[in-house]
Amino acid sequence: MIKLDNVDKMYKDKKVLSDVTLTFQTNEKKIYGLIGPNGAGKTSLLKSMSGILEYSAGQILHDGEAVDGKWLRKNIVFIPTGERGLRYRNTVHDNVMFFGAMKGCAQKTLKENMKIYAKMLKFESFMERKVESLSTGEKRKAILLCGLCTEASILILDEPSNGLDIDAQRELQETLCNVNENSCKTIIISSHELDFLCGIVNQYIFIMNGEIKKEIEGNMEIEEVKKIYFSLREEAAL
Repeated sequence: MIKLDNVDKMYKDKKVLSDVTLTFQTNEKKIYGLIGPNGAGKTSLLKSMSGILEYSAGQILHDGEAVDGKWLRKNIVFIPTGERGLRYRNTVHDNVMFFGAMKGCAQKTLKENMKIYAKMLKFESFMERKVESLSTGEKRKAILLCGLCTEASILILDEPSNGLDIDAQRELQETLCNVNENSCKTIIISSHELDFLCGIVNQYIFIMNGEIKKEIEGNMEIEEVKKIYFSLREEAAL
């Protein structure tokens, strides 16, 4: 279990996260969806949680024990929107090895994980291709594979469906559901695309003005999510 306990984040004199308290179960097959408008604090929250940013107050705990940035960076992978982080002139295989080395993973572990997750993603035939030759959807799979092959137990994806056509979005949905069902990874997704989220998410987290406004467990239709979202937006504007 990962718990954020009254986490704040300040940028100079501006507070972008305020008393954020959240719990993510790591022993359940769940996909969490983080929903909020631009500027709500989604990316700041996810980067703080993954050790990329230092939060200003509060603490993050794993199974009741406070953890530091080093632990977060090792055990939580943040995958940004687009293909940032991929080395375009290198092969997918080399990218996985490089990304894993940056995370402190042993080569043997990376190679073993690569076999497992490349097969799970139906990506085995792409391993020796250079990233620059891949389509947008294939690049998205490549960076996902890089994250999966580390020893991290939590995978965070920031706007993973941006720029993908309908077919590529559907394939990414199926891939994430397959990973969720057949691995021990917890998946957290931030996205504005409700079509994409509602097909796979089973716990929703709504954030407005840096504060967690509502959490709902279970599957929901798009119209249900929209109704809750706009209701929270109206409350936040008062």
